Amino acid sequence: MTIQLYSWPRSSGTRVAWALEELGLPYEYVHVDGSKGEHRAPAYLAIHPQGKVPALVDDGETLFESGAILMHLGEKYGIDRKLWPSGPGQSRADATSWTVWSMTELGGYMMQYLYHGLDSPVSYRPADRSAAAASFSHGQFMRCLDALASRLDGRSHLLGDFTLVDIAAASWLLMGASFGVTLEKHPAVAEWLGRCAERPARSKAR
Repeated sequence: MTIQLYSWPRSSGTRVAWALEELGLPYEYVHVDGSKGEHRAPAYLAIHPQGKVPALVDDGETLFESGAILMHLGEKYGIDRKLWPSGPGQSRADATSWTVWSMTELGGYMMQYLYHGLDSPVSYRPADRSAAAASFSHGQFMRCLDALASRLDGRSHLLGDFTLVDIAAASWLLMGASFGVTLEKHPAVAEWLGRCAERPARSKAR
């Protein structure tokens, strides 16, 4: 088995590295140097057609988009390691739904709120920000946090025990916290995030 993770620091590739560490899989970390234009090289575009990170090569199969990679790793390696539900059934459906939701809803609205509504290293310049976009994105992000809090009611993690699904959601909020996103109105989410942050595999991925 040969796995290559193509990434660069402080990117969505970190959540894939976290998953690989949780799974205990050997992998090669291939640093894509954007300053040298390596992400635009034809050889890399054959792996990720948009020239972004992360990308994964697993026994000759190429994947891009961190959510798709997490689901691939879960279905191929996670079931035996109790990090992805066996299926079919509601647990497998929940794993797919919450992973996709994390990428399309939670992460998307959080980032737009960061860009337009906060002062952070990744925010747009004040002149380029939209108050309307900030307000809308913040409202949708709060709805996402409400949904997380509801899901975690009576559960320690999104599927009960920790799985790769938690990485999909927690990785966004851990990044957001480093840029000023707060969870004071959602204490259950904050407690869950703390449990995820303390996992040894996350420290190895960082």
